[in-house]
Amino acid sequence: MSEGEVLFWTGWATFASAAFFSLPALLLMPRRTLRRFAERCPEPEAWPSLSVIIAARDEESKIGVTLERLLSSDYPSLEIILANDRSRDRTGEIAAAIAERDSRLRVLTIDVLPDGWLGKTHALQLAAHQATGEYLLFSDGDIMFAPDALRLSLQYAVAKQLDHFCLMPSMETESWPECVLVSFFAMLFAFGTQPWFRRLRLPHAYYGVGAFNLVRRDTYERLGGHEPIRLDVLDDVKLGKLFFVNGASADYLVAGDAVTVRWQNSAWGVIRGLEKNAFAGCQYSLPKLLGFSLFYIAVFHAPWLAAALLPLKLSVGFLATLLLLHLTFARLALTFGGSLSVTPALLPGSLGVLFAFWRSAILTLRQKGVRWRDTFYPLDQLRAAVYR
Repeated sequence: MSEGEVLFWTGWATFASAAFFSLPALLLMPRRTLRRFAERCPEPEAWPSLSVIIAARDEESKIGVTLERLLSSDYPSLEIILANDRSRDRTGEIAAAIAERDSRLRVLTIDVLPDGWLGKTHALQLAAHQATGEYLLFSDGDIMFAPDALRLSLQYAVAKQLDHFCLMPSMETESWPECVLVSFFAMLFAFGTQPWFRRLRLPHAYYGVGAFNLVRRDTYERLGGHEPIRLDVLDDVKLGKLFFVNGASADYLVAGDAVTVRWQNSAWGVIRGLEKNAFAGCQYSLPKLLGFSLFYIAVFHAPWLAAALLPLKLSVGFLATLLLLHLTFARLALTFGGSLSVTPALLPGSLGVLFAFWRSAILTLRQKGVRWRDTFYPLDQLRAAVYR
């Protein structure tokens, strides 16, 4: 085989790799919206009780709005537990004032973090023990819920007899660079979790979303709650893996306008927001990060170089790869609340996220651990506790 033929077929092999991840995301994910799927399901004869559990630390700027939005829900059997995890601001005070007006809200105050736990997983575990709901929804202190979001979600989860159900929220952004990075990370998350392949039991076809992880209480307790993932900083995703490896039923939908979040407050905030999670996604392993980076560069960056240097007849596979990735990027940006204006920025978006991964690794290795919410977790301890 000549050098030209090798380059030609390498281009189409790159396209095939990109298509494996892109085509399901492009064709399936935008259609899987909460309102579209839930409204096809019958309402349950009796609505199950639901406990919404939020672990919050120093969330005074948003917690009041989040709680008020939840309390305006039309769900008929609802309790909310705010686990105030060692906050130093007015988070607990704001929540307590709201709880005085509405008995559906309870505030759990946590002053001490025991050894061997992340602050968030410990708070969620304690709150889950106090919850009374047949279903538990784990969420965050900055998530905005539409009034019918809980009802539609339970309508779908009950009809499908799910043990675990995720909603992928719409992401609010304020600047174009922020929208580029958030949209690209959303696409990368879809590629990495491959939720459409769960029924095939592919090893990475599991998912979990910190904004909306709904679980059936009896299954959650049978699997040990958050205890098996108590020191895994990817707790939301690993909760999904816990259910996946134990054969529990699960599904996901796109929230649309039902659930929204401002993930970070700037483009640099997105980079910093990946500081604790990105290297953890590679299990704190430099060889795994290097392997991920090489594949990432081969799919997202090498086609640009090939298209620039090779004649058209040899670069057609690489050009097809770029076209497919841009189409997927644009479509998923719209799906998750972004704008078509990000479409030309696939390359800088991919470079920004790759930088965030390596920055996360360098910082974690330099300080020999992760600092999260003013608590330091040693790297050796985190590596030993990764849920595999």
